[in-house]
Amino acid sequence: MRLRVPLLLAAVAATGLLTAQPAVATTAAATVPYAADSGDSCKRGSTEGSLEWVTGPVIRPTVKVAGTLSDEREFSTCAPDGMYSRASFSAYHGSDKVAGGQVKADDATVPVALTLADASGVRSIDRVVVQVCRYSNSPVGISYCGPAQEYKAP
Repeated sequence: MRLRVPLLLAAVAATGLLTAQPAVATTAAATVPYAADSGDSCKRGSTEGSLEWVTGPVIRPTVKVAGTLSDEREFSTCAPDGMYSRASFSAYHGSDKVAGGQVKADDATVPVALTLADASGVRSIDRVVVQVCRYSNSPVGISYCGPAQEYKAP
């Protein structure tokens, strides 16, 4: 009887060690659609796509921006204006801007692919502001911006 108990304990211990799983860190992501335009009646500049908040035990909390920026993309009764569109993406932690990026389009539709992250790698991003502005291609000219659109972390 003495011999069986240690063998039984050894078998249980071995089984427990073989089936125990270490805790695995997972990364969660949540996606929010975004859209913004230049605010003019012709909608000459517009951007749309998705903002993907990547959270969890990652080195840098990030927001991945994916979509398109279009300048003069659709048929319009408005005459060409010799301007280009620029979409700006600004990432904030509270009231502090921690990251940003821009994409330019001139009479075309271009892809938007940015990764926004705090340079220090510590602060998370709780909101992203997207805005489309139009600028003159000549050294002297006008510029204007559409309304800024704010997207909060899900």
